[in-house]
Amino acid sequence: MNTRDNFDFGERFSEEFSKVRRETKKPNILVMGATGTGKSSLVNLVFDEELAAVGAGKPVTDGVLAYENQLVRIYDSEGYESGQEQQARFKARVVDFINRQESDLSARVHLVWYCISQANHRVLDIDLETIRCVASMQVPIAVVMTQADQVSEDDSAKMLATIQNSCPSVTIFESSTNPDLGLSTEPLIQWAYDNLSEALRIGFISASKHAIKLKRSESLKIVAQHSVAAATMAASPIPFSDAPLLVGNQMAMLARLASIWNLSGLQAVAGGSTTGMLMTQLGRTLAGNLVKLIPGVGSWVGGTVNATVASALTGAMGYAVTEICAQILSDELNGGRMKEFSEYFSTEIMAEMVKQAMRRGGTHA
Repeated sequence: MNTRDNFDFGERFSEEFSKVRRETKKPNILVMGATGTGKSSLVNLVFDEELAAVGAGKPVTDGVLAYENQLVRIYDSEGYESGQEQQARFKARVVDFINRQESDLSARVHLVWYCISQANHRVLDIDLETIRCVASMQVPIAVVMTQADQVSEDDSAKMLATIQNSCPSVTIFESSTNPDLGLSTEPLIQWAYDNLSEALRIGFISASKHAIKLKRSESLKIVAQHSVAAATMAASPIPFSDAPLLVGNQMAMLARLASIWNLSGLQAVAGGSTTGMLMTQLGRTLAGNLVKLIPGVGSWVGGTVNATVASALTGAMGYAVTEICAQILSDELNGGRMKEFSEYFSTEIMAEMVKQAMRRGGTHA
């Protein structure tokens, strides 16, 4: 019996990928600050896409828009302008919104990013009051000093000291759309990850293309889980005819990895294919190579697979895919030459990486 003739890898992979995305819980991040502080620019920097496109948000309540994709939801609070009345309304609106959302588990605010533009060269009392108020509501809040390329070091240091003195428990970050400053979004991403519950972390790091270290760490956890599952399935040697049980476990693992690395967002790599076609192509490429690799590493002995081989092969496959996904993302972020999926996941590359991982015992942290 030929496993490939009786198991539709592409269809199973697409089904598993869709299931993973349906089950991924979205973190809700409230982004706020004065008008013109670069809130949308910050969101697009972190998630590396036009998530906060002008006019694309849906009204949630008065003065708050929501932008979302499959993985994350951004609440964008309307900014304030000069004038005590405007500023008072701004603060009241934010507090009311956070309180109102609290009763709905799927809609509540999980994190707040408060933007203060360094181009203004000062921090207003309304900023400090609102930051302290939100912090007192037990909602994790970070201050992001935006537009860092438009301020002197002295003025920036003074603004930082003002915030630290007034809000000592709040973490502060700097950001700029100017790459020459070398300001990475990774510290803010790590802060967000640390302050989200475990159930919400996957959605957040999947949405951000700059979280390579976190993606790799979570990927290796997933690989370990499925390696244990494979060993359990093969506790009694599995006959060749039951191989789809193992392959199904591996398809679920690969779908989870593809979701974390957000490969559906890299359609250009596949020549502009639609997401569905992309997932099918990726599933068939990965699984087809998986089946080809099995005899090459001596997995079939007397027509059966034992627990050690099943676990090691699953771990090796997961590790190989993790490293290739990291390479794809790194190429995109660094402006490298983007190849076709068939090149990244070629049989030769997969075989070599799987064999290396097998020699290390299945995975490599």
